[in-house]
Amino acid sequence: MGPYASPTQPRRTPAVDTLRALVPETADVIRVRAATPTAATNWAWTQAEVLGAYQWPPHPGEPLHPLDRTADDSTHASLTVCEFLATHQYAGNVRLVRAGDATYTFSIILSRPRWEDWDET
Repeated sequence: MGPYASPTQPRRTPAVDTLRALVPETADVIRVRAATPTAATNWAWTQAEVLGAYQWPPHPGEPLHPLDRTADDSTHASLTVCEFLATHQYAGNVRLVRAGDATYTFSIILSRPRWEDWDET
């Protein structure tokens, strides 16, 4: 990815691939919820869950298409999401959706929308 590449184009990295392993292979975006880091947890992410996985719609402006049976609150999913957030919370493909006293909800882009590949000429 060059210096002028879109921040919404996640590279195939081991970190993104660990998240891909938690959801169906057709997922483009996942939504995760994590417990707010506190002094008691040494300001680390310690609990998280996958809320859902989605595919990009065929055209810009349309809503994401949810994939069935993608919520995962297992210990493995929690550890994987916490490790990802610890190092990539501020990456271009991670967007904070909601912040509350007890939890943060993030939307994480696993692959860019197909319409970004369209040739506009």
